[in-house]
Amino acid sequence: MDSLVSALLFASRQKTSVGLLFLDLDNFKIINDTLGHKAGDELLCEVARRLTAVSDSRDVIARWGDEFVLMMTHSVSDTRMSEHAEKILEIMRVPVQLNDQYFTIPTSIGIARSGEQVLDADKLIQQADIAMYWAKEKGRDNAQFFTPNMTNAVTKKFSFEKEVNDALASEQFYLVYQPKVQMEKDNILGLEVLIRWNHPVKGLVPPADFIPIAEESDLIIKIDEWVIDQALMQLKAWRDQNLSIVPVAVNLSGRHLVSDALVSYISERLSHYGIEGRYLEIEITEGVLLQDIQRCIDVMAELKALNIKISVDDFGTGYSSLSYLKRLPLDILKIDQSFVEECDSHTEDAKICETIIYLARSLELLIVAEGVETAPQVNMLKSLGCEIFQGYFFHKPMKSPLVAKLLIPRAEIA
Repeated sequence: MDSLVSALLFASRQKTSVGLLFLDLDNFKIINDTLGHKAGDELLCEVARRLTAVSDSRDVIARWGDEFVLMMTHSVSDTRMSEHAEKILEIMRVPVQLNDQYFTIPTSIGIARSGEQVLDADKLIQQADIAMYWAKEKGRDNAQFFTPNMTNAVTKKFSFEKEVNDALASEQFYLVYQPKVQMEKDNILGLEVLIRWNHPVKGLVPPADFIPIAEESDLIIKIDEWVIDQALMQLKAWRDQNLSIVPVAVNLSGRHLVSDALVSYISERLSHYGIEGRYLEIEITEGVLLQDIQRCIDVMAELKALNIKISVDDFGTGYSSLSYLKRLPLDILKIDQSFVEECDSHTEDAKICETIIYLARSLELLIVAEGVETAPQVNMLKSLGCEIFQGYFFHKPMKSPLVAKLLIPRAEIA
């Protein structure tokens, strides 16, 4: 900060510029949480070596929390800063070896430059930081220059995060449940839990509008934990009504899956409500498996020890390796609705569904077709060997009182 303050004063007198590159290591927190602080420290040291290797000796490089800031004072121009950022991105794309594993560290870079308007050090850092968040929004592994319109967009994002926190505190969220059936509408095997947000001003906010924002931070863990708690509380309520409960499936974010607190939280909540682990199912997407696969396997094994079932949602749309798939302690594959949608009219989609069903059987996994909306889809999927379905053709997502009417009283089972 002393160097930056001095550089800005000098640049103001000389009518020159100071450039800042604000770097965020997109996978640092995951590595630090899953491999431990020693591995995190090794990663920071390796990043420092790489930054030094591609920088001018006159540049000033500093660690800033879990990020890095690089200051340029010599012949500063947009072109030079852009070239420098590209060198950093290029060297950061080389995999890093930690604990005998290789990791890629996508880097997001925000760039800001002092101009004719004199900026103080904090303001310039803030602008570079905002540009860095913009680079994250653009898909990571890129650099973005600060522009004034970014401030409003980032402010809106932070404001939205506050709204989500307020929603959690003031019971604006609620759950709906979509049944999974075996062959017929009345034969309910389980329920998928879906979150809904009834905003006091905006009305119903689609999950697609707030879940991706939450996934950028640990806010998604708060939401996941709320959903798990509410779902287990509802199972207890149904059981107290003397209804025969069925397993509930909760969608889990990748960030939460590899966090240290997941298994202990679920174990404590199961115990709190007196619900056996076999009544909880965790759904993850294929994209989650692109993170530290060994960590995913370890966490899944701990969940399995609680008798919790694990399914892969949206199967067929991601990039998970089959060699990984056979190592994962999975129970269920869900065929993505994009293949189900035209399986009765497009040979290619039918073939994909057939292949996924065959794969699941080979791995001794259950298969669920999601997004089933028409009788021809059902007939085609049945002919391919699928027996479990989820979708509007059978049941739409519904609130708990309607679900209760579908559950069988325990006395009838006895």
